This record gives sequence, structure tokens and C-alpha cells, in this order.
Amino acid sequence: MSQENVEIVRRVYEAVARDDSKAVLALYDPGVETDWSRLPESGLSGQAVTFRGHDGLRSLHRVWNEAWSSAEDHCDELIDAGEQVVSVVTRRGRGRTSGVEVQTRRAGVWTIRGGRVVRTVWFASVSEALKAVCLEA
Repeated sequence: MSQENVEIVRRVYEAVARDDSKAVLALYDPGVETDWSRLPESGLSGQAVTFRGHDGLRSLHRVWNEAWSSAEDHCDELIDAGEQVVSVVTRRGRGRTSGVEVQTRRAGVWTIRGGRVVRTVWFASVSEALKAVCLEA
């Protein structure tokens, strides 16, 4: 089952790269929760830091596109953690207002049930994400 979970997360990244929102949403449970509260930039725009459901994912996409004139996530690694998957991501973007280019490394913990993503929690570091799934002390 855990390798299947890794493949589900891989398919999410592939669908996002193709800009295939229908395929992306099909991989998420309708009640999915996406939590950005552990990121240092969370809440700076006054926007929510936790997004719920498919409408929440659409809202997150709008918030992201409002902040960046160009942005992309590159999935560097997927780590099998049983029911959960850790994704290690390099984010690159150019601020819409500032024009400043940034690059950060983030990690997400994905919880999969019934073949769909039910929760993602984003962390500022890989070690924090690994601790969250008990893979690092």
C-alpha cells in the first residue's frame, strides 16, 4: 500500500506540471485539508493558512497565483512513510509585486486514504517533516 501512496503523490505533481486541474482534483478527497501554518511566510498576506476541500484547493491556487508572476515546484524526492508520504520540494518563483526571484526548499507530509489525498501539511524544513512522521528523532 505505501508504494501506491508514493505513486499517488507523484501523480499529483505530474498533473500539476501539466496544469491539469481535473486530474489534480481527482487525486484529492473532497474533504481534503491543506495546512500551511508551519511555513514562515504563512499568513503574511492576510489569507488563510489552512484550506479545506476542493474549493479550498482552488482558493490556494488563486492565492499562489496572485503572489507570484511565475512559480514552480520541483519534487526532488518522495519518501515512503507508510500511510503518509513526505515530498521534498524546491520552490522557485518571482514575486508579482517585487519582481524578486526566490528559491526555497520545503517538505510536505501527505496523508493518503482510499487512494486519495486527505491531508497535506507543509513544513519549512525536511527534518521537521521527517520528525512529524517519526522518521527522524
